[in-house]
Amino acid sequence: MLRRTIIAIASALSLVVLIGCGAGSDTSGDVPPIIIVPGLGMSALHIVVDRGDSAPAQFDFLVPAMNPAELLPAKATNALDYAIASGLSPSDADRVSGWLSLQVGPRGRIHGSRGVTVTPVSVGRNFGAECPRYVPMANKLASRGWAANTNVYCLPYDYRVPPGENEFVSDFRALIDRVTATAGGTPAVVACHSQGCLMAYHAMRVSDPAWLRTHVQLLYGLAGQFSGCSDCLRWAFQKGWSWDAADPTASPVDPSWAGELALGLQQGVYGNNVVFRNGPREYRARDAGRLLNDAGAIAMERATRRYALDLQPWFRKGSVSHDPLGVASHFVYGDSLPTTVGYAFAPVPTRAPTCLSPACAGFINQTNPDPITSDGDAGDSGWMNEAPRAWTRDASCDMRALPGVNHMAIITDDTALDLLVRSIADLQAGSRACVDGEASDQRSATR
Repeated sequence: MLRRTIIAIASALSLVVLIGCGAGSDTSGDVPPIIIVPGLGMSALHIVVDRGDSAPAQFDFLVPAMNPAELLPAKATNALDYAIASGLSPSDADRVSGWLSLQVGPRGRIHGSRGVTVTPVSVGRNFGAECPRYVPMANKLASRGWAANTNVYCLPYDYRVPPGENEFVSDFRALIDRVTATAGGTPAVVACHSQGCLMAYHAMRVSDPAWLRTHVQLLYGLAGQFSGCSDCLRWAFQKGWSWDAADPTASPVDPSWAGELALGLQQGVYGNNVVFRNGPREYRARDAGRLLNDAGAIAMERATRRYALDLQPWFRKGSVSHDPLGVASHFVYGDSLPTTVGYAFAPVPTRAPTCLSPACAGFINQTNPDPITSDGDAGDSGWMNEAPRAWTRDASCDMRALPGVNHMAIITDDTALDLLVRSIADLQAGSRACVDGEASDQRSATR
């Protein structure tokens, strides 16, 4: 999941955008289709706002902090410019955050703002428009025999909500049915990144096993988020996103977006590690609800009681029952980089009973709490990246750490993509597909 390093990473990338001019050749009969499931905030959404008697407001939206300006469609100079070019009235710019916020009911169920419809701009039809942040990845795959919109597709989704609360599962199945039919029945490869991996994992867990076996041959996770995100909890009691992607006081998301913030923290992943502090008070995975409550994020605490992953039967199939998926599953991720996993705040008083929002609870006023760090990929911790060990068939074969590769750079990392291609070739040949190897053996030996 992308956070603080996106701008620096993006500026370091060498970008040759080939999507719009037919990159690659038509190799649909030679290689299996690849469906890329993007990370948090990196899907383009189409927003329609019902204004009653007047014409509805319609525009496209990309989270400012998650999408570098040089990758925005239509040569937009920033996310606001992109939204305006797609139909947003400049006079409505300040209303967008309200339109996109979620409401949390008394029992924790979320719903969108009245009269506001949010959908992907399209699904698997126009790669560059749907998932511009992944154009460089598609270009790398083009040099390996695939072609965007021919046998490489993107599957955008409404990332504001938890798994099962949007149309992702039905879109997932429909897209896979379509692309496998186009490929003459060749099963698809699902290559997911960050939060997109949790969405793909959920869709696979709730799909018919017989359909899954005939339609998907590989789940390939790149820095996949397969649990709740510890440091993301701060976003529930921090200023929400800003059109200014460089605003140091803003978070990448709205404090109401339960898709990241209501997942809870799984003790099987985070163990007894301290992930937040309020002066001497410590918060561990089991204390996620108490942290939200203490910070005044009362609505999100209610949502967490409903949507926490540890409460979901589909998630417990892996985390508790340790059941592997019915298809080959490989995971590559960076490590050996200092990674923020939470924050240590200067002490603030416990929230008063009459305080029901972060505005009066104290944490929100601390814009620079000390980070709590661990090993990881400078975006997600190693605890999260290695969560599939609980349910993969053979971790020694199915998982590969890439030292020094950070959370966003992995989607264009040559080693990661070569391992994807090799995994596909091995499966096509009927041999044992694996992402282990000499490099990982040497790394283990030096620890």
